[in-house]
Amino acid sequence: MDDVDTLIRFLHILGVTVWIGGLVFVGAVAVPVARTEPDPARKRALITKVARRFALVGGAAWVLILGTGMGILGRRDISLGELPDSEWGQRILAKLGLLLAMGVVVLVHSLWQGPKVRRAEEAGDAGAARRWKIAGAIFDGFTLLGSLAALWLATSLVA
Repeated sequence: MDDVDTLIRFLHILGVTVWIGGLVFVGAVAVPVARTEPDPARKRALITKVARRFALVGGAAWVLILGTGMGILGRRDISLGELPDSEWGQRILAKLGLLLAMGVVVLVHSLWQGPKVRRAEEAGDAGAARRWKIAGAIFDGFTLLGSLAALWLATSLVA
């Protein structure tokens, strides 16, 4: 293993750290603190600011994870087509599938569900806002559990 391999693995682990750490921070710290804000408009504005900022940071981490993961495979001269042939490769494919699914879920959450909550709150429709928030919690839960599952798969890999 040379310095390039070490750099790629370092960046991969950094991306995972930022991604999962950010998910935990937003879900366990930022959103609960924002919910203590008594003014609904300020509460929504704060959550929106945090979500938009994490979208940039988390999105960069997601791209870094994907890019460095492909780089790790490339440095080992392993093609995607070879992955189904071994247990190691199947785990890599499962990680890749989870990463792609999480990317789709985060985009749906950010571009569709989040705006639905905002519009329902602005319209004064508490019932619809609550339903859209529940959908958001499901998306968040999937993203966190998917991330932890991918991390579990990564720690189980023996190359």
